[in-house]
Amino acid sequence: MTEMTGTTGMTGTTETTGSDELPALESLRRPPLGDNPCLRGMLAEKPIWRVRTATGDEAWLVLGHKEIRDLLRDPRLGRTHPNPAEAPRLADNPIFEMIASGAGGGDPREVHAGMRALLVPYFSRKRMAALRPRVESIVDAAIDDMLARTPPVDLWSEFTLPVPLRVLGELVGVPEDERDYMAELLDRMHETGEGSSPEDKMEILGYLTKLAARKREHPGEDLITVIAEGLDDWIVASVVCLLLFAGYEGVSTHIANGITRILTRSDLRSAVDSDPAVMETAVEEMLRTANVGGGWQPHYALEDIEIQGITIRAGELVLPDFAMGNHDPRQFDDPITVDFRRSPNQHLTFAHGPWHCIGAPLVRLELNVIFSRLLSRIPTLRLATDLDDLLNPDTIKHRLSGTIDRLPVAW
Repeated sequence: MTEMTGTTGMTGTTETTGSDELPALESLRRPPLGDNPCLRGMLAEKPIWRVRTATGDEAWLVLGHKEIRDLLRDPRLGRTHPNPAEAPRLADNPIFEMIASGAGGGDPREVHAGMRALLVPYFSRKRMAALRPRVESIVDAAIDDMLARTPPVDLWSEFTLPVPLRVLGELVGVPEDERDYMAELLDRMHETGEGSSPEDKMEILGYLTKLAARKREHPGEDLITVIAEGLDDWIVASVVCLLLFAGYEGVSTHIANGITRILTRSDLRSAVDSDPAVMETAVEEMLRTANVGGGWQPHYALEDIEIQGITIRAGELVLPDFAMGNHDPRQFDDPITVDFRRSPNQHLTFAHGPWHCIGAPLVRLELNVIFSRLLSRIPTLRLATDLDDLLNPDTIKHRLSGTIDRLPVAW
């Protein structure tokens, strides 16, 4: 291993393979609430880099906001690989193999468009408005449970994980008495440390396949019932699994990172306390600066793509770095500064174009309700530990989201 240095003054770990030196992707993560000077230096030099993933595979890391948007609008970029068994991988996690394989066969672009057409109406503005009272009820019940306990309380385990789980459980159609089991299965999917087996990670697919079959026999007013018609159970399970994968710990991380910022920055706390209307733009800024999971989502070139003077060959792994794109100074003034009144704020946290996250309206609804309710009902809420202690890299590195995994608070 060597240190990477260049005219930009950046430093970071590289891997040497003969004459081939590539930055090691794992050394390029942005910390949950911080900055990575190495990545800033790389972006200042060029917006697209060849890197090596944790599995030893090569990939294209796309750092620039414009370049990410351009690629995501390009029909030659997709989420599936023409030969999944040989697909370069981001990490040793079967969830990425499932993404590379896709669901349903056929042209991956047509399959993707069909799935979006099926799911997008389920996250319409009308549906979200109808769901809001139920989200408020779930959040208030979780706050009641917290207030009934003697502080300090771990907000991560007692609030930021259970609340999105309950919302997703109702939306998807997981029976209430099975949601703790679903949470256990989802936790296994996100673990990256020793003792984590592929079989354990994908047990959730077996559970969701059986649940889809049960929904056919006993339909309800939920997402699984809606999409189960005309699709095989395992396809339904795959689609729902990916939705849960993104909507469980990802949302929990947004909650934890956002509330940590508010509780450790008096200027941010004052902004939302003095004007509740600021919450809408505050949520967008918390989404922009969240750094969830390094911001990487595996994509593959379906055909050769020319961009910025390089050729991305068909089948190669492409990693849009949404977190870095959200800090591109060509797009955002003073991008490192957290400004709750920032507008416009065209962040890439929910991706872009045909890959824009269909669950974005639900995430925005959850975050707006959660932050507003927590701060209004517990105005003296504060961290009960040192911030540096929360950001222990030895803990963060064992989860795909790269998130803090505890958040002691008091009031």
